[in-house]
Amino acid sequence: MQLQCLDHVHFVVPDLQRAKEIYGPFLRGEFVPDYGGPEQNAYGGWNMSGGDFIQPIEPEKSVFGGPPMPRPGLLSVSFRVADIDEGIEQARAAGLVVRSRVGSEDIGLGKNVVQAQLEPEPVSKLPFELVEHQLPGEYVPLTETAVDHVELGVQDLDAATEALSPILGDTFEPERRDLERGLRSRLHRRLGLRLTAPADASDALLPAVWQAGLSTIGFRCHSLAEASEVARRAGLTILREVETHAGREADFQAWGGVTLRLVEHPD
Repeated sequence: MQLQCLDHVHFVVPDLQRAKEIYGPFLRGEFVPDYGGPEQNAYGGWNMSGGDFIQPIEPEKSVFGGPPMPRPGLLSVSFRVADIDEGIEQARAAGLVVRSRVGSEDIGLGKNVVQAQLEPEPVSKLPFELVEHQLPGEYVPLTETAVDHVELGVQDLDAATEALSPILGDTFEPERRDLERGLRSRLHRRLGLRLTAPADASDALLPAVWQAGLSTIGFRCHSLAEASEVARRAGLTILREVETHAGREADFQAWGGVTLRLVEHPD
């Protein structure tokens, strides 16, 4: 498929204002005025860097004209395409099921984007959508402004990599082993997606460091110490700091079903 970049990430949150306090400093962009309301059963907050936050009012009911969102967490990632209808054709040719096609105009938010929501890829269970920007302007990839990767926990790393490679295009980087956390991983650097799987499913520590599905978002930072202090001031508790092949990372206690990770990029 002709996927250009990671455009934005969807979060379902229990408290929209609290989410802004936590993620705003790391997304680095400005939040537009909140949108939505009781008639759409949700409030939304959009960060210009590419963070979409949704707080359902009644989670068991339809949200913004779509399906219910009963649990907080990372809902999906959104990959940018030049033409949404070409993207839909490519998705169907790749064996994916398109659930819906909706534009911002369709839900009363004006002309801006049109998106196609897909059923999760059957092997990896990756939930993602396609987005086409309708207005002129410079849209920088989220991986250039703020995010190092979004982590997807998969049961079978080899099978998930094989299934996603022809869909995402390019190739995943070679497998890495995180001995401290007992994980295997593969990174798709251009699209900011890291697949992780247990190195040993019987590891007693596994539930504390890994779960299936979208669970973690890793933000780029120049100084891990300084960024960690920002996270602490937002009320987050550090869980672990580890050395990886590329540098240092720190994970913080999950809030709203999502683990915030800081990834040091000194350069």
